Amino acid sequence: MRAHTKKHPIKKIPAKNEDLMDWTHAFFDIIKKYSESGAALRGFRLREGWTQTELAGKLGINQANLSNMERGLRPIGREMARRISKIFKTDYRIFL
Repeated sequence: MRAHTKKHPIKKIPAKNEDLMDWTHAFFDIIKKYSESGAALRGFRLREGWTQTELAGKLGINQANLSNMERGLRPIGREMARRISKIFKTDYRIFL
């Protein structure tokens, strides 16, 4: 069963410059398929070179829950967003 997630309308954003483009433009297909917060979570995890199991362990959750958050099947709540943001040293609102 798919958890209810708030979907924002996604508009294809034209690149401002071939060398510098908005990240939502670069990941348009991923965001459309999953969610913006899930794509951000996956991107941060991959940037660090961590598996889902490794990040889930750092967050104190199981890998399946993390997978569902990345795929947009489980919402990332405010408290979880704050925990994630501390690990990646970024603003928690990215994950909401």
